[in-house]
Amino acid sequence: MNSFLQYIDINPLEDLKKFSGKFISIGFLSKHPDVLKKYIYDLEKNCYDIRNFELIVAIPDNDEDHKSFLKVSEETKIELKIARLPYAFLNAMKSWNIMLNKISDQSTYFYIGHSDRCRFSCKHWDLIIKQYINAVPDDMFFLRGSNFSKNIKIRNSAQEAYYFPEQWAVYSRKYLKAIDGFLEFHTGHDGAAEMIQYFISKNKKDPFQRDILMPNIMHSDIRTITSKDTSGGKERFYERYYINNFFYKSYFSKKGLDICKKASESIYLNHIIWKNKYEDALVVQKGNILAIQLSDKKLINKITYKLNFFEFFKEKLFYFYGVNHGFNFAHRFYFIMKYNFGFLLMRKSIFFFNKHIQNVKNFKGPKSGILISYFYTYLSKLITGIFLTEPVSNELEGLFRGDDFKDVLHGKKIKKAYSEKLYKKSLDEIAKEFKKSRNY
Repeated sequence: MNSFLQYIDINPLEDLKKFSGKFISIGFLSKHPDVLKKYIYDLEKNCYDIRNFELIVAIPDNDEDHKSFLKVSEETKIELKIARLPYAFLNAMKSWNIMLNKISDQSTYFYIGHSDRCRFSCKHWDLIIKQYINAVPDDMFFLRGSNFSKNIKIRNSAQEAYYFPEQWAVYSRKYLKAIDGFLEFHTGHDGAAEMIQYFISKNKKDPFQRDILMPNIMHSDIRTITSKDTSGGKERFYERYYINNFFYKSYFSKKGLDICKKASESIYLNHIIWKNKYEDALVVQKGNILAIQLSDKKLINKITYKLNFFEFFKEKLFYFYGVNHGFNFAHRFYFIMKYNFGFLLMRKSIFFFNKHIQNVKNFKGPKSGILISYFYTYLSKLITGIFLTEPVSNELEGLFRGDDFKDVLHGKKIKKAYSEKLYKKSLDEIAKEFKKSRNY
C-alpha cells in the first residue's frame, strides 16, 4: 500500500513548528523556589520552543521569598513574570484573576491554570496545543488534557461536575473572558470551571462543544506530584480539604449555583454576538436578566439565568447525597467525631457497615446467602439519607484508617476554622460576587 504522505505537499507538523508568536500563558501560585526550578527545567526539556509561552507565578508577599524567586527567574531563558500577591489559599482565585487580567500577555490565545507540581506527558506539548487554535469557530472552549478525562462520564448534576473536574484545563482566553475569569468565591479553579461547563452542556441552543478531549494526554499521572506528597504531607492535605469543605457547602447555595449558570449563559450570548457580527455589542446584566446590549444601547436576547425551584431542588439533592472524599460525612457528624470516644465509635460503625456494603457489591451468589449484609446496607443508606450526607464507602473508610485524620480533626486549626464561622464568610463572599457581577 502506498503511503498517504506522498499525496501531502506540506507536512502540517512542519508548519506548526514555524514560530508565529507567543500563544500560551501559564499561571499558578508557588511557595517553594526549588520546586518551581524543577518545574521550569521540565518545561524547557519537553517544549519545542520556549518562545511559544510565558510563565506568570504568584508568590508569597515577603522580601525573603521574593529574592529567592528572582534568582530562579535569572537562571532561565523562559519568559517568567514574578508577582508578589497577598492572597492565601482561601482567596487564591483573586490572585489567579490578577495574573489572568493584569499581568499575563493579553494577546495570547490560550491560558493554562497550572501548578508547579504538574508535569506534561508529551514531548513538544506546546505544538500539540498549537494545533487547537480556532478549533471552535467562535474561539470559546477549553481542552481536556488529563488521563482522568479519557473516561469522563456524562455529569448528571453540578455536584458530579465539581467532584470529577479537569484539573489542568487549557482555556482559550476568549472563553475565560466570557465567563468573567475564575470564580473568586471558590478556593480552586477546576471545580468551578466544571460546574460552569455543566450548565453550558445543558444549553441545547448552543451549537458547539465547548470542552474538547485531546487524543494526546497532556499531563502525566506518573510524573505529576500529588498534593499529598507536597510540603505538609497527609496532615496538610486533610486540613486543606476539610477546611475547604466549609466553602464547598456554599458553592451549592442558590446564589452559588446561579453565578455558575449565569457564566454559562454569558458564553451563549457571546456566541450570538460573534454569529451575528454585532459591532460594539456587550453582554450586560439587568437585575436577574442577562442580555446583549447593542451599540445603540438596545437590549436583545434577554435570558433569565437563575435556577427555578425544581432545578435548584434537584441540584441540592445531588449535593447532599453526592460523594466528596468522605469529607461531607465527616462535616455532618463532626458533633460526634470531635470527641475522641465519638471518633472511635464512628470508626467502628463505618468499618462495620462498609464490610456489609462491599459484601453486597462483590458477592456472586444468590441474595439469600447474604441477607444480613443487605439489611445493614439498607440501614446504612437510611441513616445517611436521614442525615442528608454521602454514603458509606471505601473512600470514607480510608479516612478512618490510622490516626492521621483523627489528629487533624482534633487539632487547633480545625477548631479555629469552626470558631471563625468560615461557612458564613463564604456566603458573604458569594453575596459580594453576586453584587459585583451586577455592575457592568
